[in-house]
Amino acid sequence: MRKYVIILGIVSLLTDISSEMIFPILPIFLEKFLYATKTQIGLIEGLAALITSFLKVFSGYLSDKIGKRKLLVVLGYTLSAFSKPLLYFATSWIDVLWIRALERTGKGVRTAPRDAMISSFSEGKSGQAFGIHRGMDTAGAVLGSLFTFLFLIYFGETEENFRKIFLYAFFPAIAAVVILIAFVKEPKINKTSSEIKISFKDLPSDFKKFVIIQSVFTLFTMNYTFIILKANDVGISIGFIPLAYLLFNIVYAFSSFPFGIFSDKIEKTKAMLLTYILFSITSFVFLIKNSFFGWLGFIFYGIFMSGYEVVSRAFISDLIKSEKIKGSAYGIYHTLIGITSFLSMLIAGILWDKFGSYMPFLISCVISLFLSFTFGKLFR
Repeated sequence: MRKYVIILGIVSLLTDISSEMIFPILPIFLEKFLYATKTQIGLIEGLAALITSFLKVFSGYLSDKIGKRKLLVVLGYTLSAFSKPLLYFATSWIDVLWIRALERTGKGVRTAPRDAMISSFSEGKSGQAFGIHRGMDTAGAVLGSLFTFLFLIYFGETEENFRKIFLYAFFPAIAAVVILIAFVKEPKINKTSSEIKISFKDLPSDFKKFVIIQSVFTLFTMNYTFIILKANDVGISIGFIPLAYLLFNIVYAFSSFPFGIFSDKIEKTKAMLLTYILFSITSFVFLIKNSFFGWLGFIFYGIFMSGYEVVSRAFISDLIKSEKIKGSAYGIYHTLIGITSFLSMLIAGILWDKFGSYMPFLISCVISLFLSFTFGKLFR
């Protein structure tokens, strides 16, 4: 079974090469060439996250009901692959909004059933399984951001070169789809009876408490988009932002598997609490307007993301014992996180435009620290 976790990791590696060729430069492309405001950039990323998350709960439930996960995973990866080169033709921030929505639709369709597949293949070692997957996923991010950095340094930071990268991103993405179709089998699960309806109230109380805390945390944090824009604000030049993002992904990749093992050996509660503290530190570091601290911030952000992605998924795997409802549980989790992500990015963009870049980071620093104490008390 473990080989399928590794193959799914390879699929994610190739997909992330594609995605991370684009992600480090898309906020800069929007700001410098399409003249988007921070509020508009926040709206683009927030709406994309919202669409993704609503689809996650539907696809998770559907995969449980029909007893098939692979079909939805293939469909999701295929949609994402074919949407990325469309960015080459974008002429306004509205164009980017719709293309990002299409790309994130693919992610929404695939994520919950894919996470459920990994859980099914984990053989009782969920932390390690998700750690392997996240590490390979992030290794792809390292390669993708490295390509973008070298391409822009060699060919120049022109609008045409930005657009060429969007086209080249298609090739690793479609390779991932081919590998997924050819080499990953469908896990054995039983169909959920059509009369069974899974709702939030039917799930374990600890799961509900965890999702609520995670949603509040997400509401007061920011994704990579504002981290990248903040990096430029503190003094890291545009050409070196993909390199800073590469540093983030290297740290992310090398931290994911150890974090997974760490969470299996100690209480996952302690590992989750640590991630909140790490984001508080990250936000504080980015408040210092100095390029050195910008680079340091990317290191802390990489450690935080490895823990956040790996431990939260593994924590849910331990909380939800029944294989029949895991897809639905992951879907509900991702949906609520997506709703708060949408609000978070929109609020962060408005705060940035109205009060300056320091305000969203200051709020994140304080709230993350507060939630670490709250989480520790709720999950003693």
